[in-house]
Amino acid sequence: MSTISPRVAAQQAELDALIEGAITNAPRSLQTRIGPSELGIPCDLRIGYKLAGHPAVNVSQPLAWKPWIGTAVHGQLEELLARANMARPEWAETGADRYLLEERVTVGGVNGDDISGNSDLYLDGVVWDWKIPGGSTLRKYKASGPGEQYRVQAHLYGLGWERRGAPVSDVAIYFLPRDQEWKQRYLWSEPYNRAVAEASLSRADGIAKLVTALGQAAFPLLRRRESWCRSCPWLRPGATDLATGCGGDPDALTEAASELSDLIAQ
Repeated sequence: MSTISPRVAAQQAELDALIEGAITNAPRSLQTRIGPSELGIPCDLRIGYKLAGHPAVNVSQPLAWKPWIGTAVHGQLEELLARANMARPEWAETGADRYLLEERVTVGGVNGDDISGNSDLYLDGVVWDWKIPGGSTLRKYKASGPGEQYRVQAHLYGLGWERRGAPVSDVAIYFLPRDQEWKQRYLWSEPYNRAVAEASLSRADGIAKLVTALGQAAFPLLRRRESWCRSCPWLRPGATDLATGCGGDPDALTEAASELSDLIAQ
């Protein structure tokens, strides 16, 4: 049994405050504009809340510890590949990088606003994205693929590189195990498809226009689909007024009104 003295307990509180403050104030946590990683979320309402700048209401959201671990792994991979760039003999002469890391790309526009994000890696026509899932989630991806959100994100970054004039042949998501051995890693890839990215931008643009036109009155018109509901910033269990949050019950959801559905790309 562990015996924790008052001194150790006080130091734990000090360390916890530093760690929690770093996570809470990380750029990822403070981001208010929608990014490429969110445009593939299958729930129209969740995107509508984000585009409307609606205040978060989910008081039970856990500290973003797991995303912070993922960010740390991203940082290690960036450092590794940056060193690999500099180790190449031709780098000393030309300074040209083989591995293009964390480059900012603009994937398109939504309601007049540019949507940009940092691409993990571009390498000879292939756009790579790192994901650091836990064991059960990793098994799901192996069985069923990356899911709509991540697949769309991959193609959006492909479009971002294409818009920069770079050739794009394939998109790849490398799932690296957070709590399993290296051999459990899983690579998903498919040929780049601009239409996938453009469809997601068209959908988000329709949602944005609807929210701009109607404000909170648009929320009941937006289709809802289960999408990591427990971690959704706008989950409010039992809510019946969507202006106060989403109840998160996919079985009780309604379709968008038919006269407005043309504003939302399928």
